[in-house]
Amino acid sequence: MERRTFLKFAPAAGLTLSAHPLLAQGLSQVAAVQRFTVGGITVTALSDGYLQLDASLLNGADEARLQQALTDAYLDPSRFLAAVNAFLVESGENTVLIDAGTGTAMGPNLGQLDTHLQTAGVAAGDITHVLCTHLHPDHVGGAVDDGAASFLNAELVVAQEDLDFWTNPDIRAGAPDEARGFFDLAVGVTQAYADRTTVFSGETSIAPGITAIPLPGHTPGHTGYMIEDGGESLMIWGDIVHVPPMQFADPSVTIAFDTDAEQAAATRAQLLDRVATDRQLIAGAHIGFPGVGYVAAAGEGYRFIPTRWQYE
Repeated sequence: MERRTFLKFAPAAGLTLSAHPLLAQGLSQVAAVQRFTVGGITVTALSDGYLQLDASLLNGADEARLQQALTDAYLDPSRFLAAVNAFLVESGENTVLIDAGTGTAMGPNLGQLDTHLQTAGVAAGDITHVLCTHLHPDHVGGAVDDGAASFLNAELVVAQEDLDFWTNPDIRAGAPDEARGFFDLAVGVTQAYADRTTVFSGETSIAPGITAIPLPGHTPGHTGYMIEDGGESLMIWGDIVHVPPMQFADPSVTIAFDTDAEQAAATRAQLLDRVATDRQLIAGAHIGFPGVGYVAAAGEGYRFIPTRWQYE
């Protein structure tokens, strides 16, 4: 599928942001903040909330197949709630936020990142870097507040390929009205950090212990970040998987938000094989909070194994 094919989809189609009935009844949870270590580096998983996805957004799986996958995973087959996670990485003098959540861009069930950062004892002014896995609204919407930078002391770090795509006025002009907000938000974020932006391409060392790993397909510059210290490592892979019950079992299933679905499927298949073979700890933006665990081969696909609680 060509990159521009994604421009044909209407972002609102099938994407429901209705409130969860339990939330409507006033159900409260403990703060969705979980810390763990990678060598001497502290990583904190932070929830921004959730969005609801349905089968109309999937390519390669119909509603009946999605419902069966959800049933097999002991989930409500009538609806799938996708987590939106971000990750804080504290290493030496650097306090790095990998993705910035949605802010006010995507409705009432999202935009919780700032609250959870405060719960973790981290102020917006403490953030030294905002690393973008890509420039979609659920990953960078929280980087701005009313058009201004939310993190006044932070450097924005973004892949050249994503910057070129999402800030290209010609590509935006060819997009349907419903998709142009993606471009406008990306432009607004990059303009807000224009005087403190680092642009990279390819596998690049971003900061001590943090390496950018190209994972293209979902967007042209979609990027994972490898965290390494003391012989331990964590791959924060962004949007390799959106619907875990479906896409772990069948990596060929893609989603309408992919700019190049064929490349996204190939990248996912290659990466799942790699992390399963290497027994690599991973973290995903849309895996149920905290979104951290391992991938193991299972039949013709894979399964996700959440990591244990880190007691010490």
